[in-house]
Amino acid sequence: MEPLLLASSSPRRKELLTMLGIPFATVHPEIDESVCDHLPPRERVVALAQKKSERGRQLFLASGDLGLEATPRFILAADTLVAFPLPTGWEVIGKPETEEEARAMLMRIQGKTQEVYTGMCVENLESGERHTALSYSRVRFAPMQEEEMDRYVATGEWVGAAGAYRIQGWGACHIESIEGSHSGIMGLPLRELYGILGDAGYRFGA
Repeated sequence: MEPLLLASSSPRRKELLTMLGIPFATVHPEIDESVCDHLPPRERVVALAQKKSERGRQLFLASGDLGLEATPRFILAADTLVAFPLPTGWEVIGKPETEEEARAMLMRIQGKTQEVYTGMCVENLESGERHTALSYSRVRFAPMQEEEMDRYVATGEWVGAAGAYRIQGWGACHIESIEGSHSGIMGLPLRELYGILGDAGYRFGA
């Protein structure tokens, strides 16, 4: 398969691409995500994925050798957020910066159902043509005792995780149900990825 340029520092997205056997190199686009705060979640994640792709393309064009056998034709970017619908809008649950924030987020989501949105963008590095996709899932978190929260926070899984948990680790022990895409909740919905890569003209064969 041909290589991709992944505009992400997420270990989970790297793991999923590796699982598929897709060769890739990474760039780490830094963007101001607050410019999309006014958008509803399903629009925000797609807009942020496009901004990450745009910035990643700029970094690629300014860089040298990425260590790939062939020059990638496409860049892939994604963004994920956790949200609760409110009568007047949305409450977005971001990534905690401290153990205290992680514990507060777990207190907020335990015993409740949250919505998880992942937006993706595949961009042609030569033409700039873009293809986007959205994944929507619902995750029901089990009630947690205070000692369970302390124990989970101590694992460190909350670091860099939207909602302060990961479904592929100890976090799975506290999830009652999932509706939607397991890989989308991890940050890279594979069904949707397959679709937009095909739309973009990505070569899946050797």
